Amino acid sequence: MRKYWGIGATLLVALAGCGGGTVEGTPEPDGGDEPISSAVLGDARTLDPCSLVAPEAFASHGDARRVARESLDHCRVAVAVDRENVIVDYGLLLPEDAEGERPVTTLAGDVRVVATSAEGTRPCTLRVVLADETRIEVKADAQRSGSAMPSETVCAVARTAAEGIHTSLSSGAVEHWEPPTTSLARLSACGLLPAREVADLVGTSSEVTLYPAEHQCTWGTPGGEQPNAQLDFTVGPKPDFTNADKETVAGRDTMVHLAQTDSLSVCTLTTEHGPFAEAVDGEVELAVVRVLLTDGEADPCEHGIDLAEAAWEKLPAR
Repeated sequence: MRKYWGIGATLLVALAGCGGGTVEGTPEPDGGDEPISSAVLGDARTLDPCSLVAPEAFASHGDARRVARESLDHCRVAVAVDRENVIVDYGLLLPEDAEGERPVTTLAGDVRVVATSAEGTRPCTLRVVLADETRIEVKADAQRSGSAMPSETVCAVARTAAEGIHTSLSSGAVEHWEPPTTSLARLSACGLLPAREVADLVGTSSEVTLYPAEHQCTWGTPGGEQPNAQLDFTVGPKPDFTNADKETVAGRDTMVHLAQTDSLSVCTLTTEHGPFAEAVDGEVELAVVRVLLTDGEADPCEHGIDLAEAAWEKLPAR
């Protein structure tokens, strides 16, 4: 079942740059539209990010097709450009965080377009900043890690994606999907673990960051400089236990992976919840706990298993 959200204001995403093609200067607003906020997107938990840009929008660059999703909250498209693929991720709603942003332009409706990628580099990343500081991210890069594709080519594809988002928002074509009653999409990640208990167990700060779609929550300071814990509801391939330990946590098979350096250690615990209703290539819903500790000798998996047990017990029955 699909739901459509009409939009009373027009979002004009006139992108002046990305990567090597960025044009900076004094931005000029387009005029007196009402402020455009995340309200135009409706319920962020069930927003279908793939509805924001249709593959046909990339026709000027080459054939495009949707590829396997890596998140509940953003869509992925492969665009054939010069005998290579450019992978475009779009639709992720970001919490307020202006770090590393370069202003590109100011648009009607109190909307700003900013870039976070350095000029002349890949990947090319843009954010459309709405009036309430909600950010919609667009990221594009060549699929091959060793590709010599120019950043200008990649950024042109990113601009097309952003313009496609504009078209969908301004025409009221944004779609919502109806998750199954047991889907992780219906949950708020921050609601499964009490902040005080996480802080006491992991030694995090009291800071809690919830993404607008509520499928990602971080306890403590995000990044890799201070201890933190994270719970994600996401999608991807079935867990592969080949290079990871397998534990039974709260009755669920859980993949446990530890990564360490001299200064930090990260434990990632993943459990499969069930099929993803909007799968492109067999993706499944996943619940993922990550614990990061900055003492290289500490074992974050001990804390991670405790947090995963508390979280898994609150997941819907499969």
